[in-house]
Amino acid sequence: MTTESLLLFLSMAAITYFSRRAFLRLPSKHFSARLKNGLSFIPLGIFASLVFPSLFVDAGTFVIQPLYLVASLVCLAMMAISKNVFLSFGVSLGLVVVSSLGLFPW
Repeated sequence: MTTESLLLFLSMAAITYFSRRAFLRLPSKHFSARLKNGLSFIPLGIFASLVFPSLFVDAGTFVIQPLYLVASLVCLAMMAISKNVFLSFGVSLGLVVVSSLGLFPW
């Protein structure tokens, strides 16, 4: 790693840290209801940006992978019913593993 790259990395880390720290230090009375509502969707957006490429992109092309799509629908249904994230992820992951091992006839 060159000195230039290290300096760039450290400066980006410092700017990110201090901008987030300053934002978290603001009292919530400075936030409007609309801004609070918008900020509540950030975790969902991050999760979607991590999951959707694995569902719909393979080798740079758009594909539909039925196993992953069914597993994610099962996961969403389990979350809606049980309100338990770990159980939902566990069941959907188990579905993918069992299906990948060829234990399902489909």
